[in-house]
Amino acid sequence: MAAVLAWLAVQPLGGAADEYPYYAPLGAVIAVSVTVADSVKASVQGVMAILLGAALAVVAAAVVPTVPGLAVVVLLGTLAAGWWRFGEMGDWVPIAALFVLIIGSSGLVDYLIGYVLLTGLGAAVGVAVNAALPPMPLVPGDRQIIVAREALAAQLDDLADALRSDPPLDREQWLARHHDIRPRAQAMGRLVTQATQVRRVNWRARRWQEWADRQVEHARALERLSLVVDDLAGLLAMTEHADREDVALGPRLRQPAAEAMEAVAVMLREEKDEDGPPSQDVRDRADAAVEVLADSVTERVRAGVTEVLAAGAVVTALRQLVASV
Repeated sequence: MAAVLAWLAVQPLGGAADEYPYYAPLGAVIAVSVTVADSVKASVQGVMAILLGAALAVVAAAVVPTVPGLAVVVLLGTLAAGWWRFGEMGDWVPIAALFVLIIGSSGLVDYLIGYVLLTGLGAAVGVAVNAALPPMPLVPGDRQIIVAREALAAQLDDLADALRSDPPLDREQWLARHHDIRPRAQAMGRLVTQATQVRRVNWRARRWQEWADRQVEHARALERLSLVVDDLAGLLAMTEHADREDVALGPRLRQPAAEAMEAVAVMLREEKDEDGPPSQDVRDRADAAVEVLADSVTERVRAGVTEVLAAGAVVTALRQLVASV
């Protein structure tokens, strides 16, 4: 929509707008972002990058022939693109330099003015559209939460299956059961940041306040849970493999541990944003399964077993999961 409006806005202008009208929608595309604040930031960064690229092209055109000039602007533009001030817009430095040097070679000054002004105008249109109709990307955020929750449940199910394996898994087999959970935690952290930022300078935010608050709450909880599940998987991979003489759980604790993990996985899968938290029955079953494991660990201590620190850590991790969902 912003690109179309930018295109229409430059049609009556004439001059460079007649020759290069496509730079206006290009500027609009650069500017449109998830939040109004990000849109303004992207616009400023994009125009700065284009101005620097254009300046490099002007200098190169004045001092070296076109062919070596291309190599010079690409090299310098690529180096300049890494400046942190440009953010994600840094790639526009070498691109703008090439546009100005190649397309504007026959009328450098006129092309340069048209390119910068039209792109800037398009960026302004993009910012205006974002301010008038600011996005509220809550549905994609809910999908990310569901995917993250399923990933955690799948990891717990895989750990439970590994505990039931006969014969017990060796170290390499345990490591193969350790899913890559850390990116899920990072994704939830980014979602919290996005859901917080999207409400800034956004007149639609109040209407969806409850939804956004709930999404932030779920994402923060899942960020913590991802780290707990990842640590749990790492702990079992290190302490429960068949190559160890003294394992964390052993034959007597593996079954209750597996049942507790499966019960927590069921609880994770049942929680849906539209339906609220898991039912009390599902939560009670998960809590009961974890307490059965805790009681089994206590019985081992009473029987004189002293190496129960890792088993206690498993119980603590599962209790954290139940309490946080």
